[in-house]
Amino acid sequence: MQGRKTPRRITESYLHNAGLYYLQRFSASSGHFREVMLRKIKRSCHAHTDQDFEACVTLLDALILRFQETGLLNDEDYARMMVRSLRQRGHSRRLILLRLGAKGLPQDLIQEQLVYLDHDECEDQGEAERQAALVFARKKRFGPYAADPDQNREKAMASMARAGFSYDTIQHVLSIKTEDL
Repeated sequence: MQGRKTPRRITESYLHNAGLYYLQRFSASSGHFREVMLRKIKRSCHAHTDQDFEACVTLLDALILRFQETGLLNDEDYARMMVRSLRQRGHSRRLILLRLGAKGLPQDLIQEQLVYLDHDECEDQGEAERQAALVFARKKRFGPYAADPDQNREKAMASMARAGFSYDTIQHVLSIKTEDL
């Protein structure tokens, strides 16, 4: 079995091309892009000990600024897209905050996009949360979407609580009858 290929030396052009290639395949926040590229730099510096890690990080910071100026990295657009996508998949407010926070987005930006989307789609945030909980219940076949809604009520409540929904939202969704949908 062959070993891993030796990583290339970090140069400004290599970092730029690698960053462009990554952004062509994946959308990313500035923070997440930085983490991915730092892993690439660490592998290269480990293989090429004469390379200065701090100089490579400086090149990366300049690249991130350049990508932000040209619009290739835009945290606001990324947050808006991800919040909309996660809401449509039935994710709770708490879970969205955790997921996007792990991607390196600031909490205030995520909150702002949640408020914007929730007011755009529904009357208030509570209604948006209930809609997301209904999507989650449909995917998991809980509540009104279950064959026997009362059979696994505790299991459904536990699963929805782990997904970040509040007790009131869970009770509301599980109390809906199939005829009311």
